[in-house]
Amino acid sequence: MELDSQSANLSTGALLTDERKEVSILSSDIGGYMTLTEKMDADSVASMLNEYFASMVEALFKSKQGREENIQSACIGNRIVAVFGSPKPLEDHAWMALQTACQMYEHLALLNARRENANQPEIRIGIGINSDSVFSSNISANKGMDFMAIGAAVNMSYRLEGVCKLYGCNIVISENTYKSCAERIWVRELDKIRIQGTNGPITIYEFLGLRSDAISEQKQRVLDHYYKGREYYLNRKFALAIGEFATVREIDSNDRASTIQLKRCQHWLKTPPPEDWDGSWLLTPN
Repeated sequence: MELDSQSANLSTGALLTDERKEVSILSSDIGGYMTLTEKMDADSVASMLNEYFASMVEALFKSKQGREENIQSACIGNRIVAVFGSPKPLEDHAWMALQTACQMYEHLALLNARRENANQPEIRIGIGINSDSVFSSNISANKGMDFMAIGAAVNMSYRLEGVCKLYGCNIVISENTYKSCAERIWVRELDKIRIQGTNGPITIYEFLGLRSDAISEQKQRVLDHYYKGREYYLNRKFALAIGEFATVREIDSNDRASTIQLKRCQHWLKTPPPEDWDGSWLLTPN
């Protein structure tokens, strides 16, 4: 399995301070951008991006009201990056990042409804959220953005965003983000993965929604069988795991995560993992 590798720097050309901050980083990108725009002329692409960014900025603005000094954001190409907890600390920054992600999808739904009425293609996005410490500093406005954040935490948010397409998810979050908000959100523990350039395996989660909203009976059935499959998988009972992941696909044929797990089980049945296998799967950058 592969995912795109991106630079972790949000900007260059500024002096880095030694100020380390606990933040949550939201990274969002348009999925299938090249396919979406390949048949558009330059004016149509510009119009689409202007409409898209206006919609997303409106969602971010709601979060930033009264917190202008606690949340910073930038547009980089067709990517949106927001840092919650910079330049000034923000209590509950992970929770604020998750709420903002929900608002972004609400605004995207409205935008796509307008695009459908105009016979225009749907815009799809993936969002990755990671909570950790970064080095952060302000930079001059003539650089095109108002902040810089550097560190593995930034790169991880990019990676999680890339994982969205692979697993067929809207929002993927790190373990740190999950633990900060565990009692207030619905998630699916997706996988245990290793990424080149990072230390050790990491657990990733699909964000399903806020606990204030009920989860559907179908989704709960998906979660139950998926977790049983993962338990069998981690205990090397791959044939039993295949049965559980196949049941998930019967419930929801579009569940890409279960398809990935099923294929891995088939792989391990043919080529058993080594004795020191920890259940993780290596994702390699392009």
